[in-house]
Amino acid sequence: MAITNAGIEKEFDNKLLKRRELLISLEFEGPTPSRAEMKKALADKFNLKEENMVIVRAGQEFGIRRGRVLVHEYQDKEAMKVAQKHTLARPNAKKAAQPQQTATASAAGAQNEEKK
Repeated sequence: MAITNAGIEKEFDNKLLKRRELLISLEFEGPTPSRAEMKKALADKFNLKEENMVIVRAGQEFGIRRGRVLVHEYQDKEAMKVAQKHTLARPNAKKAAQPQQTATASAAGAQNEEKK
């Protein structure tokens, strides 16, 4: 992954939530970069604090190695925890929910077999 070109399309200073909202267009070589790779490259290029930065949305144009990324950079970690609480918890929630769904599906399958 190599981001060859990146530029800020829009920038908004959200004082209420203590963050800067950046819409960044980027071009890259090779496969689509992961969020972690984008986060590191954008932090280096635009002098952002990687630990206070959240990639909210990343999209790519079909067939073209170009995309747009919505980034929120918070003033501090406390502001990030308050504003992004639901987003930060989401990946962990999916992992915890999967075993419960499997157990529920197994129980439903066992009930269907008992009826036969």
